[in-house]
Amino acid sequence: MQMVNILKSLYERVEKLKLEEKKKNKINKALNRLIEEYSNIDIDTNNEIYKALIKKGKDVLKSTSSVDIEGYIRYCEAAIYDFKGDLKPLNYLFRAFLITSILFMILAPQYFGPILPLIFILPIFLGIKGLKKRSATGLTLALSVLPMGLLTSVASIKNSILALGEGNKFYTELAQFYKISLSTAKGLFLVFFILSIVLAFTSIYTFVIGVKHKRMFV
Repeated sequence: MQMVNILKSLYERVEKLKLEEKKKNKINKALNRLIEEYSNIDIDTNNEIYKALIKKGKDVLKSTSSVDIEGYIRYCEAAIYDFKGDLKPLNYLFRAFLITSILFMILAPQYFGPILPLIFILPIFLGIKGLKKRSATGLTLALSVLPMGLLTSVASIKNSILALGEGNKFYTELAQFYKISLSTAKGLFLVFFILSIVLAFTSIYTFVIGVKHKRMFV
């Protein structure tokens, strides 16, 4: 396969470059992994992504820059998901991040005020946009929101558990504050408690999927 030959030629090129041994080993390790993976994939040579990789690979072979080679490696790693037709992790990641962002915007104002969610509007928007484009920067922005999502869920769950210890007193005060019935207050509390648990799950799930499949992003 032409793709494998290009990767092998890149390996030989890296061997001749004057690089730190640690960096050279890292690049060669990635190239070896790609050579093995591409050797075991059946790819239609008329595939547009494949054609683009071959063209870009030939250009990179003329370069003596390790930056160009590392950039090409990222493209090759991401393309594997396309050639295998394995884009489900991207859909899972996108949906989980979207749910996490929505729940964070709903729950965070109760514990950290309205300013904090406003600060994260831009990272959330860019994260969603970046995930759609499979941008590594978008993935980084998305992952940066997760710690606050997890912190918000922990604060909410903790306060809910403390409130449960007060029994009906808490529900009565809640009903009086919002001027709603006792049964509505209990239902409202239960909904927010469940949302807090869901937020904790989606925050962790998004992080795990994002880190596990970071090679999908360029």
